[in-house]
Amino acid sequence: MSQEAAQVALFAPYCGGLSREGWLQRSLDQLALRRVSGLRPLHPNGAHRFELSWTYGVAPQQPSQCELAFPDQPDIRYSFTVPTHHLVCWLMDLLQDRAVSGGGDLPESFWRWLILGEAPPPVSS
Repeated sequence: MSQEAAQVALFAPYCGGLSREGWLQRSLDQLALRRVSGLRPLHPNGAHRFELSWTYGVAPQQPSQCELAFPDQPDIRYSFTVPTHHLVCWLMDLLQDRAVSGGGDLPESFWRWLILGEAPPPVSS
């Protein structure tokens, strides 16, 4: 078994099972890059650019240290620690959003967790 296949097998139970295997693989590739940029839409119009960077654990339950920054508002930064599988799931959703709609936003569950302290929803496999 290749290292990539082993990593997918390790994270799949935490990240939607093999039904989202393609997005999981892309997310693990992004995880290794240690950063991603995106765009948070504002309603009714406009958007905030953001950059999420991290140091990550190699196993799903290991912690990832993350920092969220807004390039147009350099004084606003959020630092937080989450299990690596949460970060991987959020990256899966961001990459899927980017591919499907051209957006590149983190999922609503991320923003609700960050701002309101809501627990991320469980992922069904």
